[in-house]
Amino acid sequence: MVKENITYYCKKACSLTGKKVSEYEVYGAESTHNEAEIFNGNIESLSFSGEKGIGIRVFKKGKTGYAYTSNLEENEIIACIDKAVENADISTCDIYNYLPSPKDYLYSGDTVNRKTLFSDNFESFTIEQKIELAKKLESCAKSIDKRVSAVSDLIYDDVCSDTVIMNSNGFDDSYKSTSAFIYIGIISRDNSDTSTGDYFGYERDLSFFKIEEIAEMAVKRSTSLLGAKKIKSGKMDLLLHPFVSAQLLQVLAGILAADSVQKGKSIFKGHLGKKIFALDINIIDDGTLEKGLSSKPFDAEGVPKGRTVVFENGILQTYLYNTYTARKDSRLSTGNSVRASYKSPPQTGISNFYLEAGKTTVDDMIAKTDKGFYVTDIIGVHSGINPISGQISVGAKGLLIEKGSLTVPVKEVTIATDIFSFCKSITDTGNDLKFFPSGGYAGSPSLLVEDITVSGN
Repeated sequence: MVKENITYYCKKACSLTGKKVSEYEVYGAESTHNEAEIFNGNIESLSFSGEKGIGIRVFKKGKTGYAYTSNLEENEIIACIDKAVENADISTCDIYNYLPSPKDYLYSGDTVNRKTLFSDNFESFTIEQKIELAKKLESCAKSIDKRVSAVSDLIYDDVCSDTVIMNSNGFDDSYKSTSAFIYIGIISRDNSDTSTGDYFGYERDLSFFKIEEIAEMAVKRSTSLLGAKKIKSGKMDLLLHPFVSAQLLQVLAGILAADSVQKGKSIFKGHLGKKIFALDINIIDDGTLEKGLSSKPFDAEGVPKGRTVVFENGILQTYLYNTYTARKDSRLSTGNSVRASYKSPPQTGISNFYLEAGKTTVDDMIAKTDKGFYVTDIIGVHSGINPISGQISVGAKGLLIEKGSLTVPVKEVTIATDIFSFCKSITDTGNDLKFFPSGGYAGSPSLLVEDITVSGN
């Protein structure tokens, strides 16, 4: 029996769904996934999985229902359609519930080069080559510094996927994408003192990984904190590593999602048109960014992606919208509908969400800081930021800055401030923009933030 591709099953589902309801959408996804974990040069776990499924969303006079299936036999697709219709019948009527159409689009046309989303070389690499690459990363890290005592985590992960969306408004499109991820966690020891650090690579295929650079960064992040001590509480300037500022930015993005604002769960409610940052900072969500690992031609409900300037010169210009939330605010969709998989209906989320780089080097930011704290890692970022009150309280570790130089490593401190104060206190942005996979693809340069409370002893 020939296995048909996901497009075939989406077309079949459309034909069957159209016999029961007039307004519907079929979302299909097909993927292959490899994952390997290495420990001390040996394979600790190795898995391969293939997945194929469809999600069906139906609309009936303001009511919507969703159901999905990975069993693509005709009778199972019909059962899935019936379940979606049943769910619509018992759902609440909402005048904003109907399929997107071009009149809902903020952007139009094919706005991304689809060839950049998929590596033609991806499937040429064997699982043996992928494992050898991970082993090379481990051995490389151990050879850099004698204080590296162990590799705590070493993970290789890749995905090749095909996404299809069809609906009763005539939308019918698809795209393929590939991604490869490698991560290493380092344990360093110096006498009785222990420290940890990590780093990763994220590319379209494994040939783009710079293994030596990943190993060096992980080792540096671990060994630089050996001998870390607590410091006295007080106010000081913070220099945030891009790894840290991107995590904070990713949390900020969630608070800027229109559904959070509309539900009263965002401190940014009512702040459109207001200057939030003291600096003329630009923050952008760009679903068409060249080499962006979250770039796509269209979002999770078929709306074209584009370059959305969320903050321009420090002023909040827009929230992030899918079709439903845009209609509620009489806006156009910014193409920010996302799905975790075909098993989930669309929600609002980010694509390539980043704070534009400045011109200052990290060394220059350190040199002009008299008393500060170079934050290289934060703990509890999601639980430590309240999206409604804006309060921030997160654990941190890093290096003390004294009279323009990095001095002693610091651990077990807490950074306490609030979102608006934090935004107003950013005094400089670095030229070292880096992206990190975190609920999308969030990017930030180093940030210099003045006069923030740091709690230690």
